[in-house]
Amino acid sequence: MDTTQQGRQRRRYTQAFKRQVIEETFSSDESVSVVARRYDLNANLLFNWRRQYQAGALSGAAEETALLPIRVATAMDERPEPKHTDRGAELEVVLAQGHRVRIRGAVDPTVLRAALEVLSR
Repeated sequence: MDTTQQGRQRRRYTQAFKRQVIEETFSSDESVSVVARRYDLNANLLFNWRRQYQAGALSGAAEETALLPIRVATAMDERPEPKHTDRGAELEVVLAQGHRVRIRGAVDPTVLRAALEVLSR
């Protein structure tokens, strides 16, 4: 656990817990501050979580999907023909959070990795 400057340990919350509390703020007639007090949380923290939730950052996909299956084709495998456009090959990646990355033509693998890491958060 993290420690603050005063030596206290910072509490960590799972995304499932955050979703539960935030969904309660949307579904009940109670104010965010009332829900925050019920869970001994700061209301500003709940507002921050609500913004993350609305942006799709608390979807839970990262917790539920630690590994994704992939298949690497060998020279002997039948491979589908790549989709070609006027500008070369095209690749589309759909992330669990709903982000889509469409790449046409050549791309630097380092740039692609950095973009996918940012969008996967």
